[in-house]
Amino acid sequence: MADSADELISKMQHLEAQARATLEAKSARDGLDRLKSAAQKLAWKTQAEVTALEKVRDDGDARLEEIRKDGVTPQEAPEFVKVRAAIEDANKRLIRARAQLNFALDRMSEVERREYEAFHAEVRAETHGHLADGT
Repeated sequence: MADSADELISKMQHLEAQARATLEAKSARDGLDRLKSAAQKLAWKTQAEVTALEKVRDDGDARLEEIRKDGVTPQEAPEFVKVRAAIEDANKRLIRARAQLNFALDRMSEVERREYEAFHAEVRAETHGHLADGT
């Protein structure tokens, strides 16, 4: 009878551990799809913005070099000032966009970490379920 009591205690402990691991996996997965989708959308949007701003900056730099090549004439001076202002604005917006992109990528890393933790909790739950059945 002592063996059966020990077996029942062991089975109950495994069932309790299985329940805890199942709850842990569920809580780790809650909201992940929504968070992942939002992070991916933000990353895609900001990557497109970064690409566009880099193009504005690079095109502006090329145009400034053209203007400077033969010296800035009085007729080209307003364009020179306008292009330089556009480059400065693009650089400022680029800093913000890159920070936002880094934030989105960090969120995606967080999602991956939580998915990994949920997977391990599911494996623990399955293992405890097998141990409860086999004991």
